[in-house]
Amino acid sequence: MEYTAQNLEYAVSVFYNGEQSERAKAHAWLTASQRVPEAWNFVWELLQPSKNTEVQFYAATTLHTKILRCWNEVPQESYNELKDKILQAIFAYSKGPKIVTNRLCISLAAFILQQGTGDLATILRPLSSVENTSLLLEVLTVIPEEYNSMTMGSSLRTKNRIALQRACPAVLEDMLRHLQTVYSPDYYNEAPLEQTIQSWVTAATCACSWLTLGGEDAAEHPGGSLNDRMPLCRALLSVVQLLYTCNTVVSDTALDACEACLSAVRAAGGTSAATRHAGAAIQLLGLIAGCAAPIMQRDNVPNSINEELLSSLITCCVALGECHANVLVQYAENETEAGNGARQLIELLLSAQAAPGHYPLHETRSNLVFGFWYTLQDEVLNVDDSEHDINPVWRPVFSRLLTSLVKKSEAPANLPLSRDDLELLRCYRQDIADTVMYCYGILGGQCWTCVEGAYAAAADECGREAALHVFCALADVAPAQHAPAALLALLQRALHEAHSSHNKRMLNTALDCLGSYASWVASVGQTLSEDLGQSMVRAAGAALAKCPPAAALALRKLAADCSAPAAALAPDIVQAAQSSEGRSDPWVRRQLVAAAGAALAAADLNVAATLLHSLATTLENDLRLQAVSAAGAGAGPGAGAGAGQGAGAGQGAGAAECCAALMGALAAHAPLAKALFRTIAPALPPYAATPSLVEPMFHVLKQTVLSLIDDCLPLVDDIAQLIVAGFNTNPCASGLDLVKLIVIAMGGEWKGSKKLLECSVTASMQALGAEPGARPDLTEGLFTLLQAITKKRPQYVDWLEDILPDLVDLACACVRLWEAGGARAACAWLGALAAARAHVLQPRAPALTAAALACIGGATPRNQIEHLAELLLALNRASWRAGGELATWMRHALAQPGFPTVHATDLHKQKFMAAVIKEKSSKRRLLEHVQEFSLVCRGLVDTEYARQTLASKQLVS
Repeated sequence: MEYTAQNLEYAVSVFYNGEQSERAKAHAWLTASQRVPEAWNFVWELLQPSKNTEVQFYAATTLHTKILRCWNEVPQESYNELKDKILQAIFAYSKGPKIVTNRLCISLAAFILQQGTGDLATILRPLSSVENTSLLLEVLTVIPEEYNSMTMGSSLRTKNRIALQRACPAVLEDMLRHLQTVYSPDYYNEAPLEQTIQSWVTAATCACSWLTLGGEDAAEHPGGSLNDRMPLCRALLSVVQLLYTCNTVVSDTALDACEACLSAVRAAGGTSAATRHAGAAIQLLGLIAGCAAPIMQRDNVPNSINEELLSSLITCCVALGECHANVLVQYAENETEAGNGARQLIELLLSAQAAPGHYPLHETRSNLVFGFWYTLQDEVLNVDDSEHDINPVWRPVFSRLLTSLVKKSEAPANLPLSRDDLELLRCYRQDIADTVMYCYGILGGQCWTCVEGAYAAAADECGREAALHVFCALADVAPAQHAPAALLALLQRALHEAHSSHNKRMLNTALDCLGSYASWVASVGQTLSEDLGQSMVRAAGAALAKCPPAAALALRKLAADCSAPAAALAPDIVQAAQSSEGRSDPWVRRQLVAAAGAALAAADLNVAATLLHSLATTLENDLRLQAVSAAGAGAGPGAGAGAGQGAGAGQGAGAAECCAALMGALAAHAPLAKALFRTIAPALPPYAATPSLVEPMFHVLKQTVLSLIDDCLPLVDDIAQLIVAGFNTNPCASGLDLVKLIVIAMGGEWKGSKKLLECSVTASMQALGAEPGARPDLTEGLFTLLQAITKKRPQYVDWLEDILPDLVDLACACVRLWEAGGARAACAWLGALAAARAHVLQPRAPALTAAALACIGGATPRNQIEHLAELLLALNRASWRAGGELATWMRHALAQPGFPTVHATDLHKQKFMAAVIKEKSSKRRLLEHVQEFSLVCRGLVDTEYARQTLASKQLVS
């Protein structure tokens, strides 16, 4: 279809109003039309005032796209003409529609930047009249935004950056003049007009845009020092104070103005460059604290009508506090007037953290403060080094914070929470748990006393549960071999709740406490450990009927850490693993079986053997049921280890995973682990014959080998038979991982290693066939196995002599895969083979070199460059037979015209070859050369991507 205005208007209409399929076609055609040379002409026709808004917006967007993507089509002598046309269009749309005006302003910004900015004042002079002030501010606002987002060459970016940084002080000074109208005496008696507030929004937004010029990686702040920006910060905060004072509810334009001003303050004062000015920083902290204090005093209430304003204020306070943490700590520790602002800011953030009401029902601002406490405690601990005690001023701060965290951890008792709110609360409580550890960094053992006091003072079950949640968060720092009274008291509280409570949340938290403190209980004195441990194990077992998941997890942790109490209660734990509660859910059962295994491993052998036989027999029956169920279901895709819940197979659900969990728990007791395997082994052959059960079987076998790594030789023949049968049914990556473990660990002792390796590799290679990309996990597993064998046991490579050429061909083909895992593993094995058996690889080395160069040139994604570079390094280091060397193969491949791509000139190729051949030691340096050449081949040299990738290091062409 011809690119006429009529056709374009019709396509825009279809895009906005047509059917879905037609809209997709229209979008594709309209997108293509933006790149054609004719677009420079039809945009002006489509920008006529008579056209509808959708057409005008498309035209303005097309103009922007042309300036960004097709700038080379504009001859230099036409620059002024294009600039004048853009300005005329901006004037024509000065009254709207707003989306068209904005896009035209962005187009002018892109035009300015494509020229290297030049004399910014001269270009923008037509917009400098009073009636065009809003247009000028709009263009000034989008120039830094466009600079930060545009793709441009490094030299052009440098030129623009210098010019914009030179202009920045003048722009900020101009914005300050707009904002200083806030000091007008008129506002003592009446509120500012809507038009005035909108001008503050625009000025603050523009100031923020220029203050963030260059992004976070800017070497110097464009607006001068923090001292220079203090008048601007005062004016911005004065706008916030005025609008809050004038409005009971700060909303609409007034809220926009406050948010824009606070964002600008953050940009002005929250940068690394600002940290060099301590005096100005403490002034700024005092200003923001003084601004926020009256607002917090009035509106820090549940369901605040000014929640959005409070959130913006807290965000600003947190950003400035984190940036100037060093100054904040130094001044807060000194009882001077200069430190009042620092102390006031900390008080405000404590109040914000303790916001009244339940999160997220009544407030959504307390979650904004968590990161600040990490920064603060880190700075306190750095300032107060190990030679001095922590300054006393911080203990009350963090004690109050800990008390607040206990209170905020409460979940509403009688208020229903949606699924989304429950997830928000879960994440919030995890943040609280993390923040509790920051409190411990300052308070140490005082934390348990504080939490015990909060539990005792709690008025209801919600408060007590919250205190136990915070107590649980402290488990990792419980002092080994020492039992503080408050810690013991809280553990007794958790025990009581686990026995007596019927509230699900309380039960979960109490049981979490028991499991989390298991390792600490094992570290204290024997008498206390055994008595307390037995009480905790009994409490977890008793709670199984009420709260199976949490109780089972607690029991597993307790059995693993508290061996003596677990051994004494082994019969009860085994019985629990076989109970109806224990068999109702696969995950719960795995935890209980693992707990039983840990208890049996710690028990007397005679007692343990009898108990294990009963449990193992049950599992063996479950394995048989699961195999029958999977076979009855046709063993189709998805009928995995947990499949087949019907026809009596519910008892066998997850049986293989339970066997693996039990085997892992028995690792410390080899005789029991062997007995378990002998019991369940007769049930495993049907697994090897059922595709959906092969992977669960490999999981059981791998855990068996790991548990019996030093005593596995008597069982390895039986294990190998199952592995080979499984590979004949369903080759998979988990099986290859198991083969790798056996061959590397026992290859020198067990005669069957060669056959096992050959069978598994052959079956995997046949399964991959001509499309290795179809099974990326198997591809990666195969070459990971081969790499491990080649590097750790290179003599075993000879076992694969018959199929080695086919494996090399497959690996060379996999180098071109788009799936990163398979390609990476193939390159790694080929590199290892070049080092260990270069003569095997040599016949295919020329083709492999060409394939690697093609991939570097763009045949595979850019994220695969690193392992291709490592492959080239291995090929360069290898000891080839006569007539073989990487230089020859590279020279032959790169001699082809247009290879790897037309972007690579002969000079590029020669430079790259010389760099690769010279580099035989440093992976890092070779990677830099490969990345440079890849950018050349992909046509990305001198782009923003290249600047970021190579840190402005350009290829000399």
